[in-house]
Amino acid sequence: MLSTFFRHWLLSFQGIPKGAWLLSAVNLINRCGSMVLVFLSVYLTTHLGFNIKEAGYVMTCFGLGALLGMWLGGIATDRFGYYPIQLGSLALNGLLLIGMVWVKEFWTLCLTVFTLSLVAEMFRPANQVAIAYYSTVETRTRAISLQRMAFNLGFTLAPALGGILAGKMGWEWLFWADGITCLLSAVALRLLLKPGKVAKAESEVTRETTPVIGDSPYRDRPFIAFTLLTFLGAMVFMQLIWTVPVFFKETYQWNESSIGWAMALNGAIVFLIEMPFIFFAEGKKTMLNLVRWGILAYAISYLVFLLPLGALVVTCLYMLFISIGEILVMPFSSNLVYRRAGERPNKGQYLAMFGLSYSVANILAPLLGTQLIAAWGYPALWTSAIALALATLGGFYWLEKRMSI
Repeated sequence: MLSTFFRHWLLSFQGIPKGAWLLSAVNLINRCGSMVLVFLSVYLTTHLGFNIKEAGYVMTCFGLGALLGMWLGGIATDRFGYYPIQLGSLALNGLLLIGMVWVKEFWTLCLTVFTLSLVAEMFRPANQVAIAYYSTVETRTRAISLQRMAFNLGFTLAPALGGILAGKMGWEWLFWADGITCLLSAVALRLLLKPGKVAKAESEVTRETTPVIGDSPYRDRPFIAFTLLTFLGAMVFMQLIWTVPVFFKETYQWNESSIGWAMALNGAIVFLIEMPFIFFAEGKKTMLNLVRWGILAYAISYLVFLLPLGALVVTCLYMLFISIGEILVMPFSSNLVYRRAGERPNKGQYLAMFGLSYSVANILAPLLGTQLIAAWGYPALWTSAIALALATLGGFYWLEKRMSI
């Protein structure tokens, strides 16, 4: 059985263009240092001594910066191209992360986190446009999943290593490690995907020919509805990053290393399962149908926290269901956006608007999540997440039945 799974796993990678592989290598290097984001809430509350509300405000600044960065990144990508935006974002983000070692005061930290996320999120729409150029219509979803595999392999390693660094060597090492890997990924991008190779890839790639309704994403009503529903789903998913680590710390009394290993489980599950599942499921159901099943998995994952089970069982079940939801929601949602954008010159703005749904969620998820915890405790947060997921599921069902998207 394992040999059959392994053969199917390998088969799912066949046909993906070389450029997509090289881009994945860059993203893997970058993601291997993604330690600061995972531990930011714990860092703020334990090392710097902020209360849960103050930590929520700092994390909201991260979301505000991401919102502006996503919007600016889409415009800049359409104007200057995806290559210089990716390169500049990676390099500057690395320097800012290292600089955060010396930032301790509340308002300065808010400003620094805002700037950091602005620069970091400008990378995302540029990277998504690059994926479109380095894949064909037939390999698009798998190319997206390959990038996500790179992200998740890095996310499997980063929290575990970050927990060890924070627990054994000190919190400052997280910022150094994250910053250095950002700088290394900028170097890798420059060496592996030089501007000349980029131009060649753009001229040779198979283009999307599906016509798209609406001249702008801001006038494309079905796409606006899709983006709003994506935002609601992201609000549920983002608790994984912003409030679940604090829950592990406060409720289970786990140390940073244990939290890191728990968070790494999400990346490991997605890394192992996503690509063969995409290869198997693509074309068998509509993309929105698969997204709806993913939202249902989100709801189940938070229901687990309300069950009278042990900490280890709850954690494993939560990570399993939130990971299944991620596998179903994110790659198929992204491919739907590529299809909707077609070959319009403002493709970057379509991708940026989609990314804005996650950026706005990055603002409100920690802010509302921490306020709910402070006022009524963690059970209120889990119940709210379940209700929001079910409402989002209903919205996607309505959208699939009534709109062509």
